[in-house]
Amino acid sequence: MPVYSIIIPTLNEEGNIEKLLSHLISFNEDLEIIISDAGSVDDTIKLAKQFDVTICKSMPNRGLQLNEGTKFAKGNVLIYLHADTFLPPNAFNLIQKLFTNEKVNIAAFKLCFDSNNIFMKSYCWFTKFDTMFTTFGDQAIVIKKSFLSDMGGFPNFRIFEDVEFFRRVRKKTKVYKFPQAVVTSSRRFYKKGVILTQLLNVYFFILYLLKVDTDIIYKKYFYDK
Repeated sequence: MPVYSIIIPTLNEEGNIEKLLSHLISFNEDLEIIISDAGSVDDTIKLAKQFDVTICKSMPNRGLQLNEGTKFAKGNVLIYLHADTFLPPNAFNLIQKLFTNEKVNIAAFKLCFDSNNIFMKSYCWFTKFDTMFTTFGDQAIVIKKSFLSDMGGFPNFRIFEDVEFFRRVRKKTKVYKFPQAVVTSSRRFYKKGVILTQLLNVYFFILYLLKVDTDIIYKKYFYDK
C-alpha cells in the first residue's frame, strides 16, 4: 500500500500537468498519484496517461473533484495538490517527521509565488500562520485519511471548498504549518493585474462570509475572470 496518495484536481491543465508529474516522480517516494479531472477538453489527460497515474472523472466542482479522487486513494496520508503547485525538495521528510506525531491530523505548507512582485512576496510571509485568510488549498493540504473520513470529506462546493473545510477542521484540531513553502503559479494575478485581482478576491471572500451561495460566487468569479 502506498504511504502517500496525491490527489490532483485538474481542468484544462495541459500547460502544467506534465511538469508537475515529472516533479513528483523525481522524489522517488512510494507515491500513488490520482488525477481527478473535471472534463478537460485540452491534452491534460493525454499527457497524464504518459505517467503511472490513476485518472478519475468528476463534475466541474472542486470539492467534488477532491472527494472523487479520494475514493481511489490507498495511502494513509493524503496530499491534495493543485496542478500548478510544486512541493519543496524536502517535502516528504517534513511530512514524515510531522506526521509521526499522533496529535497531528492535518497540515499545510507556507506559500511562495513564482513572482518577485513585492506585494505578493509580502502576502506569502503571512502564510506561516494558520488563519482563515492565510491558509488555502493551493498550499497543499496534507491529511491523515482516517481523519478526513471522520470529517466526512470535503464540502461539495464549486469554490471556497478549502476555506469551508479548514473552518470545520479548526473546530476539531489544529492545522499545522510546515516550515517550508510550496511554489505556486502567479498566472491568475497577471490577467487583470495583481492589485485588482486581490481586490476581487476580497470581494468574493466577503460574499462567502455573508453566506452567499457558493454556486453564485463561482459564476461571478469566472465571469470576472
